Amino acid sequence: MKEYLPKHERAVKPVSFVLTDRDLEIFRVVNRYRYLRTGQIKRLVFPGNTTEQSTRRRLKYLFHNGYLGRVMPFVRIGEGSSETAYYLDKSGRELLKQAGEEVGAYAFGGQVKHHFLDHALDISEFRVNLELALVDHPVAEVHRFTADFEVKAHTADAIGKRRYKLYDEVTHPATREPYVVYPDALIILKGKGKFEDYQRLYFLEIDRGTEGLNVIKDKITGYSLYLKQNVFVKFGKFKGFTVLLQTNSAKRAENIRHFLTGVDGSELVWISDAGQVKQETIATSPIWQDHELKMRAVLKAQG
Repeated sequence: MKEYLPKHERAVKPVSFVLTDRDLEIFRVVNRYRYLRTGQIKRLVFPGNTTEQSTRRRLKYLFHNGYLGRVMPFVRIGEGSSETAYYLDKSGRELLKQAGEEVGAYAFGGQVKHHFLDHALDISEFRVNLELALVDHPVAEVHRFTADFEVKAHTADAIGKRRYKLYDEVTHPATREPYVVYPDALIILKGKGKFEDYQRLYFLEIDRGTEGLNVIKDKITGYSLYLKQNVFVKFGKFKGFTVLLQTNSAKRAENIRHFLTGVDGSELVWISDAGQVKQETIATSPIWQDHELKMRAVLKAQG
């Protein structure tokens, strides 16, 4: 007789199954990303002929045995059902530690506000696209990806948002007005082979269309000061950086680009909309528009 498992709650008794090396790989990727949807886990761990149904079945066993937790992203009216998101739960964390893995330095749990979960999953989607795009790239790789929710290893003296790795404040030299620089992610791309000494720094901003344009303007002014005051060099020997701003629609991208005309720091920003940012396009396709309205690619196509 087939065992019935509750859909929205964890089973009272452990479910009979055998842990595999592939399960450990699932724990590793969920640990790195913090939150991942079922389809994202499939792309990262089961890229072959494994069906999404098989992936869901495996994740179901890991959830009911306490290795993974799961949450349901918010669904707006008319958008259909939402795909389950997973995070590393207590038993999964313990298993990774026993395997000698470093467990992510951020708070775990399913008690998360919907807007934060949606934001975190957007970062995950960008990262999945970028990492898979470069997994076999001949000259470049993702050397570092740090998300905004990652906290510092030593937080005893940190207060509030200052405990996060990417949080900084800069002061305008004339007005003495403070500006916050707190990107959604830091990305370092590094060369391979004869290009191994070459690396680039990027900051990611995910815009879901909920912030006013003046808020975005202040962010870009902050990045301009961040550059002029050389704060960014704490991440490595870089001459500068690029801000990749992904927004939620082509119209929104156009409005932001127009609004930033003449703003200090606008030359640092490349803008695209989420519909164009895919695994096939994110790195080598000219989907990013700069301040001169030129379409740019993060990496030049190899030919």
